[in-house]
Amino acid sequence: MKELAVRKLAPGTAIAIDGRLDEPAWQAAARTGPFVNVSTGREDRSLPTQGEARLLWDDTFLYVGFDVSDRTITGGFPEDARDPHLWERDTVEVMIDPDGDGDNKDYYEIQINPQNLVFDSQFDDYNAPRGGPSGPFGHQEWSAGLTSAVVLRGTIDDDSDEDRGYVVEAKIPWSSFAKAKAAPPSPGDAWRMNFYAMQNNGGAAWSPILGEGNFHRARRFGRVRFVGTEGETGGPPAGDAAAAAATDAGAAAARDAAAAPVPAPSAKPPGTTGAAGERPGAAAPSASAGPKPGYRADPPDR
Repeated sequence: MKELAVRKLAPGTAIAIDGRLDEPAWQAAARTGPFVNVSTGREDRSLPTQGEARLLWDDTFLYVGFDVSDRTITGGFPEDARDPHLWERDTVEVMIDPDGDGDNKDYYEIQINPQNLVFDSQFDDYNAPRGGPSGPFGHQEWSAGLTSAVVLRGTIDDDSDEDRGYVVEAKIPWSSFAKAKAAPPSPGDAWRMNFYAMQNNGGAAWSPILGEGNFHRARRFGRVRFVGTEGETGGPPAGDAAAAAATDAGAAAARDAAAAPVPAPSAKPPGTTGAAGERPGAAAPSASAGPKPGYRADPPDR
């Protein structure tokens, strides 16, 4: 199970949401390291998109930064699109299970694409509720209320040149996570999260799925532990934490074994655009035909 300790920002530290990740705080931020093949758990340079994520937090926001490598940056959605199918092209994705138990109850999905369009939704259970093959997916009325910005290293929707990728920076208010037992978290709290760099309904992940479902499978999310400004962790001793993690995983596995997996999905509502580019949005999936590349979850995410 992947784990990441994320240190709290020092009081008075400001993060400008401009898509650059150039503040000293970002340079010292916790990093996931290179994303891996979702099926094998290994780095795979043959994948069409690569990436890694960085995390920071304070009492008001969760800060997420993505650095994505992609030779063909694709957007293609109208600039005012509401609920675009971001997963059908290029996007980054964050899955968040605040309880940290991996049981797929009350989790959240957020996607941001190279156009700075946003899709977000809240789910009661694994891919549920689901309104059918075309959605709605989850509670699309939920909005992350995030602020985001994107910087491109290339030309979007122009295949005549070779792109290098893009950077996504976002801050998500803790107040958006109404289903969390406690938000903001306290030092020592652990939430389950996963991070993806996606293209055509597949992609690379921080924590691999290993054939246990699609990108929504919370028991395969990594564990993000929040650390205070001075390194204080709170919570139980390391041994107790490890035992709790093992118990969580076993309980989640038992619950999931009792239920047949549902095909994938997701979606969300519109949003406003601020100076840095705030746009909560949603999405509706479409079925894919033909063989599934090795970088897709099984079943596919949509």
